[in-house]
Amino acid sequence: MTPQNNDHTTFLRIGDITATRWIFLLQPLVLGAWFPRIPQVQAALDLSAGQLAFALMGMPVGLLIALFFGGRLAEALGTRALLTWGLLAYACLMPLPAFAISGPSLFAALLLAGLALALAELGLNVTASQVETRAGKLIMNGCHGFWSVGVLIGSAIGALCAALDIAPNLSLVGLSALSVVPLIWVARSITNYAVPAEEDTKPGLRGLSKPLMFISFFAFGVAMTEGAMADWSAVYLTDAFAASPGIAGASYTVFALFVATGRFQGDGLKARFPVEKLAQTFALIALIGLALMLLSPLVWLSFLGIGLLGYGVSLGFPLAVSAVSALPGRSSAANVAVLTQITLCGFLLGPPMIGLIADATNMRGGLAALGPFLILVLLLARYLKPRD
Repeated sequence: MTPQNNDHTTFLRIGDITATRWIFLLQPLVLGAWFPRIPQVQAALDLSAGQLAFALMGMPVGLLIALFFGGRLAEALGTRALLTWGLLAYACLMPLPAFAISGPSLFAALLLAGLALALAELGLNVTASQVETRAGKLIMNGCHGFWSVGVLIGSAIGALCAALDIAPNLSLVGLSALSVVPLIWVARSITNYAVPAEEDTKPGLRGLSKPLMFISFFAFGVAMTEGAMADWSAVYLTDAFAASPGIAGASYTVFALFVATGRFQGDGLKARFPVEKLAQTFALIALIGLALMLLSPLVWLSFLGIGLLGYGVSLGFPLAVSAVSALPGRSSAANVAVLTQITLCGFLLGPPMIGLIADATNMRGGLAALGPFLILVLLLARYLKPRD
């Protein structure tokens, strides 16, 4: 089908917005369910912390591979086909790491999963950008709020399956099978928008403007914090406060809830305040939260810091998507492709980096390494300012 760019009725626009929100909620379920199973896979394969850190690098490598052709693929296929095929590949390949039989095979499985995840995420973000532009309504932050809720639900499902002694491979395949049909159905129901190519658009890392790279590294620092908290917040509370498994496990729930809260408020805040000032304010909140989490002598104050940290990083990625979509020179799809892959690399590089630093120091030292990245976020926030 040839992508269409015709004007649509208000009814269809509302339909596209609703469908886009649903797909942001459903897509991350399997990814969220994978995170709680990583320790079991590590134990089953008898991997050391260093070996696991190496294996986890497979997913960022897959993301970087996708960086070199994702934008061109979006321009060639249009939003519907990109979303459909990206989600189908993701549903098939995301459970693959749970079938690994060794460290190298886990690396390879995560590489394939990362490649599929990059295409699925690119499809989501390009589609949301097109729907937001044509509907004339801010939806990007809210969509990523639904994504945060999806990760949270997926992680709860993964933890429940672990408690019920359901094998990681069976649980991930089952969840993927249950979610793939509604995912594809919703993807096919969204209007098929063309993604126009521009003459000077270049694939991969060539011809990237400074604003695009600065905004991408802004989002990288935000995503590194999100990824690190997903894997290490519970370990930190256990290490620093000898918290019980239930108390420690609630840490990521608190973090994710504050991320979702900030994102659901984001579109309203963006309509009221300059985007660069909004991003700078939230970066300061994140830095305050990180300091409170690490320096607090009391577990409940540390929880408050975790919540502030989650709230502070909540708007980073959706604000960045809207900003790069409006940059001149390259097509919006090419810009979003670069941003998505660099951001996901931050999300997935954060956990092994924190782990390696923590091995050399302790968990406080490992998580303190997020500070310089959040300072970078604060400094780069000014590049989100719209350009004429």
